[in-house]
Amino acid sequence: MKVNPVYKQETRASARSFRLPLVILVFNSVLAAVALLDMYSMIARVRLTAEIQYSSFLSLYVFVAVVEFVLLLLLIPALTAGSISGEREKGTLELLLTTRMSAADIVIGKLSASLSTVFLLIVSSFPMLALVFIYGGVTIPEVGFLLVSYAVTALLLGSVGICCSAWFSRTTFATVASYCVMGTLVLGTMGINQFVYLLMRAAAGTAPENTGAWLYLLLLNPASTFKQVIDAQMGGSFPVPEMLAWAQRPPHGLITEHWMLFGVLAQMLLSAALIRAAIYRLDPGGGQRRKRAKAERKQRPAGKKGDR
Repeated sequence: MKVNPVYKQETRASARSFRLPLVILVFNSVLAAVALLDMYSMIARVRLTAEIQYSSFLSLYVFVAVVEFVLLLLLIPALTAGSISGEREKGTLELLLTTRMSAADIVIGKLSASLSTVFLLIVSSFPMLALVFIYGGVTIPEVGFLLVSYAVTALLLGSVGICCSAWFSRTTFATVASYCVMGTLVLGTMGINQFVYLLMRAAAGTAPENTGAWLYLLLLNPASTFKQVIDAQMGGSFPVPEMLAWAQRPPHGLITEHWMLFGVLAQMLLSAALIRAAIYRLDPGGGQRRKRAKAERKQRPAGKKGDR
C-alpha cells in the first residue's frame, strides 16, 4: 500500500523525538491527577457523611471527560499551526512543491501526522475514563461515542490549524489565528446567540423561546456535540447548558432531534472546506504546475545513450 511520504517522514521523526513521549506523559499525568483528586474528594465525603452516593462516581467520568476535551482544545492548534509555516520558515516548502507530490499530498500528510499524535493521546487516555467501569453507570459503547466526538473535534481543529499554517508565513501568526478561529467556533457561536437573544428580548419586550435559525450555528461548535454526548449518557436532553436562556426551549425538528449526527456532518464539511483552502493556498492553479511539468517531460526528446 502506498504511504504518503510526508506522513511517513513526519511520523518517523516524531517517533524518534523526545517530544512525543513527553506530551503523552504530561497529558495523561494531568488526567490522572484530576481523576485521583476527584476520587479522594469523594472518599473524604463518604467518611464525613457515612453515605455512599453512586451518582458521584459518574461525576468523576464527566469531570475527566471535560478536562480531556479542554486539553484537546488547547493542544491541537499548537500541534498543527506550525506544520506548513514551519517548512516555509526553514525554506524547505519550495523544495517540497518541486517534487512529484501534489499540494494535497503535502497538506494531508502534515495533517495526518499531527492527528496521529492526537489520536494516540485520545487512546492512551482510555484507562482514565475506564475508572468509572469499576462502579458502573457507563458502558463501553457510550465511551466509544465519547471517543468519536473527540476524533471529530480533533479533525476540525486540526483542519483549522493546517489552514492557518498554510495561509500565514510565520508560525506565531498561524498559531494565534488558529486559537482565534477555535475561540470563534467554541465561544463565538454561543456569544452570537446570546447577543441575538438580548436583541429579540429588547424588541419584543418579553423573553423569546429561542434564537431561531441562529441556534443552528452551534452545529459548527465542537463543544455542542461533546455536550450532547455527555448529556445523553447522564440522562440530559439538549447539548447546551441550561444556564443559557436562549437554549432552554430549542425549536423541535429533525435537526434538534438528531443534533449529534448533523453536528458531526457539519463539522466534517467545515473540515473539508478548510483542508481545500489550505491546498489552494499552496497551489492556486489547482495542479496546473504539476501538469505543465509533466507535459514538458513528455515533450523533451530522449537523449541517446552516448550523450548520457
